[in-house]
Amino acid sequence: MIEKKPVAFIDCDVFSKATENGNPINQPIKIGNSVVCDGYLQDKGVREDNRTTAVFTHFHDDHTWNYSNALRHCNHILMTELTYEAIKSLKNLPDRPSIEKLPYNRPFQTGYGETVELIDANHVPGSCQVLVTMEETNQKILYSGDFSFPEIPTPKTDILILDGTHGTDSFDFDTDKQSVLNRIFDEVFEQIENDNPVEILANRGTMQEIMGHLHKTIDGRFIADDIPFLAESSDVNLTNAIKSFYDDVKFRELSISNNSVLNELYDEHKQYIRFARPNYGSAQQERAKIIQADVNPNFKSQGAFWTDKNGKVYACLAAHATFDNVIKYVKSVDPEKVIVDGTRVSYDMAESLANTLSKKLGIVAFAHNCKS
Repeated sequence: MIEKKPVAFIDCDVFSKATENGNPINQPIKIGNSVVCDGYLQDKGVREDNRTTAVFTHFHDDHTWNYSNALRHCNHILMTELTYEAIKSLKNLPDRPSIEKLPYNRPFQTGYGETVELIDANHVPGSCQVLVTMEETNQKILYSGDFSFPEIPTPKTDILILDGTHGTDSFDFDTDKQSVLNRIFDEVFEQIENDNPVEILANRGTMQEIMGHLHKTIDGRFIADDIPFLAESSDVNLTNAIKSFYDDVKFRELSISNNSVLNELYDEHKQYIRFARPNYGSAQQERAKIIQADVNPNFKSQGAFWTDKNGKVYACLAAHATFDNVIKYVKSVDPEKVIVDGTRVSYDMAESLANTLSKKLGIVAFAHNCKS
């Protein structure tokens, strides 16, 4: 007989607590009898909490930080094939027979009275929502993971565990992604024509999207083949691992970026295009045009593509749903209860979002965090 447990909550007693400003971060999401999402839970000795099925929603570091422990201890590790290839390239860990590369919408029975399905989340390639159906009661619990909306399926659910990113109306802005990508191309092309190097700062996934776009010919213009595309070795490995999953997108060969390479290019006054994650700028950044493809609240007032007083360009390529689309997503999923994850964003933002959902949609919603 399967012991009944609370069907959905965010655990604070993790194997190795990571902290930021004194607060734990990246807490695992516990669903049903055996499922844990984006984390790993410590065996407390008596196994009163059998978390034997780990699900990883996508390859970003803040959702895979305890992947190695899950790999060692869980009976089943579920993810999409692209996420598997990405994590494998980034973490360089051995394969395990417990890894299941699960296609979207294919049910997986855990053996503990529940079925798991991975559903497209459109956050980064390979990302997923996680739908758990309790076999005895047919109760459905959905973990949104990081998601974009509206171009994703929205399965009806009883309980929704909701990512709290963009949980205030300061993140309520419209973005035409294709237009922003074209403006990035225009800016890069102009800088290269003027003999200036370019550094593009973007999160993984968005980074690869920009790489592919800059390899296109647009209005008869293209980036010359002798302009090197550079990236950190980990991002080169990631791109090589996942580029075959992109439909109708070609990628230029990447070279590894390091201080020696950049200094040599600088000394020879050569242009280049360097890709890096935010906060991974190079020592030669002062002479390069900086384009940051990220999200910040200023896009609401400044628009989707703007330049600050120092000449740094900001391009809005949001991989998370905007505030208004978060509300539309919840309405489409139509849950009886919403738990807003307050461990990956500020608790105040999560609480604000929960209050908004309660007022606008008339549903039970509350924020959960794991403050010490």
